[in-house]
Formats: sequence, C-alpha cells, structure tokens
Amino acid sequence: MGLFSKKKGPKEELKQNLEEKAEFQNLYQIYLLFEEKPVKPEAGIIRTALEETFGAIDIVSPSPALTSFAVKKYLAQFKDGALPPQVVMGDVQEFRQDSIDAFSRSQLWDVADGDALLERCRYEIFLFDMMAAVLEYKERCEMMMDWMETAVRLFPDCTAVWVKPAGKLFTAEQIREHRIPREDRFVYFGVNARLFNISGSDDKVVDTLGLYAIGLPDVQYHFRGLEPQAVVNHAYNVASYLYDADAPVKSGETIDGIADGQLSREVQWKCQYEDALIQPVRVVMDICPGEYAAGHRE
Repeated sequence: MGLFSKKKGPKEELKQNLEEKAEFQNLYQIYLLFEEKPVKPEAGIIRTALEETFGAIDIVSPSPALTSFAVKKYLAQFKDGALPPQVVMGDVQEFRQDSIDAFSRSQLWDVADGDALLERCRYEIFLFDMMAAVLEYKERCEMMMDWMETAVRLFPDCTAVWVKPAGKLFTAEQIREHRIPREDRFVYFGVNARLFNISGSDDKVVDTLGLYAIGLPDVQYHFRGLEPQAVVNHAYNVASYLYDADAPVKSGETIDGIADGQLSREVQWKCQYEDALIQPVRVVMDICPGEYAAGHRE
C-alpha cells in the first residue's frame, strides 16, 4: 500500500516498515528535549518535586545515570508481594535527529512545525516507569502523566516533549499550560490520531497510535468521501470510550457513526478486530464507515 501523509506531498511517498511491531510497553517512555544542555537536578530536589505531586516518595537510586524513585501512592501486585512502582529519570544525552524518523515526523499534528521544533533540539532526558506494567492501566497512565508534568516543571529550559509510544510531539509550554481534565490526559497526550492518503486513489486512512502501549486496541478507519477532520474527531471520541470503559466493544458490534459531520446514533458503524493497515504492526479495532468504506473487509 503506497501512502503519504496529509503533511507530505504526493511526491514524498512514505515507505512502510512492516517489520516494526507495536507491543505492550513494559517501560513507558517519554523524552524531554532541549536546545541547550540542561543541568539535571540532584535526586533530593527531584524527590521534593515528586512529593508535591504524589505524596510519599523514596529514593531508590540517586545515581545521575538513572535516578529512580518509588511512588508509594501506588502498589504493584506481584506473586511474592506488593511493591510501589518507580519513576525513573535518565541522564542528559545528545538528541539524535534520526531517532525520530520521517514516518513519525509526518504525523506531528499538535505543533505548528514539528520538523523545525525538532531541529532546534540537541539534548534529551529520558523518563520512564518501572514495575508499573502490572498496575491497573488507568493508575499507570495517571502516574506517568503526573511524572511528565512534574519533570517539565523541573526544567524551565525544556523545549519539547516527545511521547514515543504515541509518536506525539508537544512544546513544553503545552504541557505546562494545558487545562485538560486529569482523566482525559492520557488520550490527549498519549494517543495520536494519524491521517494518511492512499497514493493513486481518493482513499484515506485514519488510525490511532498509543492505546496498544497500555494493552488496549487502537482504532482504524479506511474510507473515502468523509471529511478527514470529522473522522479524526470520531477516532479520539472512540479512543476515549475504549480507555474509559476498558475496550468493551467486540467484533461484530456497532458504534455510533457520523452524519453531517457529527456523531449520530442514527448511523451505526460495524467494528471488527484485525491487523493494522499502517505501521507499526498491531491489532486494531477497524471501524467500517458504512457507505463511505474503502478497501476490502471480511
């Protein structure tokens, strides 16, 4: 399938890497990006900031290479007992421009000029979680969103934030100043609704990237004749529903579709689980948009 992003011209056709697989993220990865080399605070300062966010915090490792903290607000249940999950901050590293490829760069919808923003960045700091994969997924997402926001506050010179599992880029200002309700933050920051044109046709594909990382299905639409932004909005609405309700929709069931650009109960679209059309390889909930459907479905 030849395809190009809405942000790319048809002469810049994107090449898929069908070897790339999207799997549940045992470590959820977020990167802080900087124009100038930042000074990483020592562990005690980071702990104080974390305590303002989470309450009780223990320093697990003060090492600058990987500074880790136990978040005692949560408990991860293991066979041998329960332990608090950890949030971890790596040391300052050089940011490699090729670590974010052209395919990902074609889907940076949340900033005005993602390429220009990335080109300014020269350094990175890696954030992730540990022993958190067994948490209830909403608790884990809440913890990671709070960790991201806390880390950005610690670095006034942070330029941008790369949420790797979703392929989403934000300015640090967007993180600091957002007014997204707490329960909606993960879908806003951790799920990317992507848009592709299929070369040689009027077909388009909208899908989401990010729910797979926490064990939920992403969604996908293969269509023609619908306003793409309406489909993107629908994708975010469905992603929010799947996140809120732990993906209750089964293959063969229907959900509300779109009529006159708006969500409508009068229109029902059938859902089925299948392999994604667009990389990375993963199982998605394909939503068949009725008369606007493109491609072949079983």
